[in-house]
Amino acid sequence: MKKSYYFSELAFSYDAEIQDLLTDSEGSPALKTRLKEKRQELQSLLPMIEFCPEMVVPVFYNAFSFANTKAMAAAVNCEPDDDDFPTWDALSASLTLEAWAAPYLAAVLSEGAGESFMVTAACLEYIRQFDTAAPVATAEEDESGREKGDDEDGDDEDRDLGEAGNDWLAEQGFDSRNS
Repeated sequence: MKKSYYFSELAFSYDAEIQDLLTDSEGSPALKTRLKEKRQELQSLLPMIEFCPEMVVPVFYNAFSFANTKAMAAAVNCEPDDDDFPTWDALSASLTLEAWAAPYLAAVLSEGAGESFMVTAACLEYIRQFDTAAPVATAEEDESGREKGDDEDGDDEDRDLGEAGNDWLAEQGFDSRNS
């Protein structure tokens, strides 16, 4: 999925936030409980919608259904300062918000940056649901991977990091470590 720099960066941060909400400190599944807590704390989170939206977007986790995926794909390719960045009114015609999320929508829209935040929230949820390039692992998948002993020694990861580091050094003008 092609994304603007803005949404690429935020999608990464949003994914990290969701990963953090998946389990509690003991490793037990906690997503449902933590999402409930976030929703209850929305009023105290509202000041963060402008400078840290990925921390507030989980309030709208699974709140959107997307009828017009072309409009959403175009939206995630925009930067907030662009003239083509959609308004909430325009984008909301391309999606459906679950009834349970209506009070949260009203609270967010009462804020000065609420409409822009709702565009961001819808786009991040669209990316989370449809970007096949970066699937979000569930707590169960993480546990089963550890049980099976997948990649315990990290050889593939080390090799990838080594290649990436070697490429970066070459780009900076240094000789390749392999030469």
